[in-house]
Amino acid sequence: MNAVDHGSRIECTVEEYRRGMVRLQDEYDEMKRQSSADNGAALLEAIERVETGREEHARLEAEERERAAAQAREQREVIARALALRRSKDVVTPTDDDDPEGEYYRRESWLI
Repeated sequence: MNAVDHGSRIECTVEEYRRGMVRLQDEYDEMKRQSSADNGAALLEAIERVETGREEHARLEAEERERAAAQAREQREVIARALALRRSKDVVTPTDDDDPEGEYYRRESWLI
């Protein structure tokens, strides 16, 4: 009778273990399903954030390129104005051809 009691106790313990494993497996499957659904929404949200960030980055990059181009254009204009001013000062144009001293300053050789 003792052997039968041990056998039935073992069978009861195995059955309890099996029921516990089935319950845990069901909980695990439910958590996995729920996590999968949550991750899908989270994944879509993350993709949306990345796309928004990419658009923002592209917009900022375009603004930076435009700003750099405007700055380069402004620098070229400043250099062109400076060169034009320098060139205008290189050429001496007589204001009065009848000026007797003007002849002295317009001579080709300064060797006396």
